Amino acid sequence: MAIIVSASCAALASVSRAMASVVVVGSVNMDVTSRVARPPRREETIVATSHATTRACGGKGANQAVTASRLACDGTVASFVGRFGADEHGDALARELGREVDLTHSSRSARGSATGLGFVMLSADGAPSAVVVGGANMLDWNDDDDTLANEFRAALAGATTLLLQREVPTRVNRIAASVGREIGLKAIVLDAGGSHEAVDETLLRLVDYVAPNESELAGMARDANGVRPSLKTDEDVIAAARVVTGRLKTKVLCTLGARGSILIVGPSAEDVTRVQPTSIPLGAEEVDATAAGDAFRAAFAVGLSEGKSESEAMRFAAAAGALTVTKLGAMPSLPFREDVDKLLGVSESRCVKSVEKLSAAASKEREIDAVRFASRLNSMKSRMDLFPDADENVPEVFNLIKRMGRVRGISSVFLNFPEHFLTKTGDAISALDLRDAVLAQNLTSGAVCVRFPEQPYGLGAFTNPDRAVRERAELLVRDACRAASALEADEVVIWPRYDGYDYNMQADYEDAWNDMVQSYKTVASSDECARLKVSVEFKPTDEKSRFSFIPTTGAAILLADAVGEPNFGLTLDFGHLLAAGENPAHSVSMTASRNLLFGLQLGDGHSRLGAEDGLMFASVHPSASYDLIAQLRARAYAGVVYFDTFPRAEDPLLEAAHNIAAFRAMLSRVIDADADGALTTARIARDPFPGLRLTLPVAA
Repeated sequence: MAIIVSASCAALASVSRAMASVVVVGSVNMDVTSRVARPPRREETIVATSHATTRACGGKGANQAVTASRLACDGTVASFVGRFGADEHGDALARELGREVDLTHSSRSARGSATGLGFVMLSADGAPSAVVVGGANMLDWNDDDDTLANEFRAALAGATTLLLQREVPTRVNRIAASVGREIGLKAIVLDAGGSHEAVDETLLRLVDYVAPNESELAGMARDANGVRPSLKTDEDVIAAARVVTGRLKTKVLCTLGARGSILIVGPSAEDVTRVQPTSIPLGAEEVDATAAGDAFRAAFAVGLSEGKSESEAMRFAAAAGALTVTKLGAMPSLPFREDVDKLLGVSESRCVKSVEKLSAAASKEREIDAVRFASRLNSMKSRMDLFPDADENVPEVFNLIKRMGRVRGISSVFLNFPEHFLTKTGDAISALDLRDAVLAQNLTSGAVCVRFPEQPYGLGAFTNPDRAVRERAELLVRDACRAASALEADEVVIWPRYDGYDYNMQADYEDAWNDMVQSYKTVASSDECARLKVSVEFKPTDEKSRFSFIPTTGAAILLADAVGEPNFGLTLDFGHLLAAGENPAHSVSMTASRNLLFGLQLGDGHSRLGAEDGLMFASVHPSASYDLIAQLRARAYAGVVYFDTFPRAEDPLLEAAHNIAAFRAMLSRVIDADADGALTTARIARDPFPGLRLTLPVAA
């Protein structure tokens, strides 16, 4: 249900608020993130290395407000003053922020403006590049200066610290800073990021600290001819900062990435404070630097609000930034106080218990709610006696989509190609009509799954000894890619059911492998498929090919390496991994560590040779299922969780609902078990007991 547009968002706050010490005036965006090998150059189009995009609450202001709330003491939260768009993104972002941040002084667009958007590109090393569309952040502030000043007086009442960024109009920041100066705030901090324009000098004179990175500092210190200084060393940074401090008497806090940070407050050596970066926790990896700078600046503001010295606030900020890079996404990666204190070696903090009450439950709920689910469309074919309102005058696929739309928690539909694109008489079904049917059920199209018919592919599709048949198989996949684009899906999944053999000495293994590599490379790089993810769903054995040419996860990874296309990866199926004699969690770890895990299909089975039971998730192998969920969480998997189960006598709607409930409940227990990194610590020590306690309450 949409939130009613009103003058404020106070009603969205779901927990009681104490008076805010830190007030953040700034932007809130819907961030859309994709992975790339590198950002594109001018007039260049590049293909993302992973074509699954993620959406999350972002914007410098929102990121910093959430960080300030998570780091705050004594039950307080940060107050956010921003503008939400009058659209569904605005609804979603207001709900998200309202769980952790005081939105009393924020408002929705009364002009019909769209919510701000951030398009983020993550390079292979985790470095972010972004394009920001301001939307309501830039368009919806009160045009009358006096009225806006009064709004800020109300928002800043009782606060100690004001944090600003430049993703809102300069006029707004000037008025907020003027009010902050007028009422005598302890500190006003300006994040210099968010705009490529020169920082307004009137604004700089009103703030106590300006916090640029090296590039932003070079822009601030340009000479009268507009020439930017070269900042190759720390001494260059200090010299450039002194240009600013000498002209404006403003303290400069410059972040230097892997070199730490430097605070320059005056002309002498005693006026310079250097802080080295904080090492990330043991066992963690740097996966995404998005929002690390936001976390640093917000933590610095929190530190000042608590009365920390400038050097203490910088070390506090460095720890917050270090934690942020260990998780994927902006807001999901923002740290909590207990984690920052732990990283800094604070054995007991007066903030830990109060922050836990505010953050732990909300953080777990948010993580669980972020998981997106899909279910096998053909599972909706069973027990049609329980679906009396099926329309006999439309092709079957439309009834299956309609039935899937009734499963609470399903967000995506995966369609088989060509099966679901043909009527029983072989007539084509329009992909646009299918797209509209999916959208009518409030679903999205997740992927198109290629299913090669037995004729002419009984001897293989991409490994067929007849080149003409291989080329025909390639054309079929390219047609599937066209259909996926029309559906607005982002992936094509290929199941090579017939690419195998039954007897020893029946096949030329080398020729089959080389043919297969070439065909996958051809389709992945084709015009129809290059902008989509293309993944292979290997199965080691099947009644149609008892030995697959891709018998293991390791072989599938070798295939992906040999194909070498950035949009080519793997979809792993729990039942197929069991049939291969593998531990699904281990297979997920190997695949995800190489950025090849494009999709995941879950079910369960009794693992009899050549059988795939398609039973409900975790019904036979709960321990392996817990392990898999823990690995997905450790690897920050952001794709759709697809249930590939085969109900027969069961109600398919109840089975789909059970699968979702089981996954969510098990994820909840994994989150609880991994408190303070317990599962990570156990893995390092090869300690089985924390994992066993998930499924065996009697474990030691």
